Amino acid sequence: MGANGSFANGSTATENGRRWQTVHELKDGTKVIELKKKGAVKLPEESHSPNATYAIFNKDGSGVKAIAKYGADGKKLWEIHTTDHKGLGAHYHKWKDGKPLDEEPHPLTPTMKKLLKNVSDLK
Repeated sequence: MGANGSFANGSTATENGRRWQTVHELKDGTKVIELKKKGAVKLPEESHSPNATYAIFNKDGSGVKAIAKYGADGKKLWEIHTTDHKGLGAHYHKWKDGKPLDEEPHPLTPTMKKLLKNVSDLK
């Protein structure tokens, strides 16, 4: 896992070069990750692994904060947020070319709801 060009420059080639660590993996391959060092709780903008799905928990461990799906190129396709946005509750944002596509929240699809439940059940 890497972000901001770290995959391209080779710094993620070894475990020591990675900022993230996997703390759990679901049967479907979704990885729950966390930063190795204290810092902001957010998902990487790019993945070292193509077609990955990553999830993170709130800093206090109270529940899922976000889940993201990455494409074959390692760039984020969408990100689920569990905090309310415009009255939607849990929702997702679309990404394109490694950047948020827009600020508009979208309702979760049935597949996303199932993924969120599966990750939430880990706690």
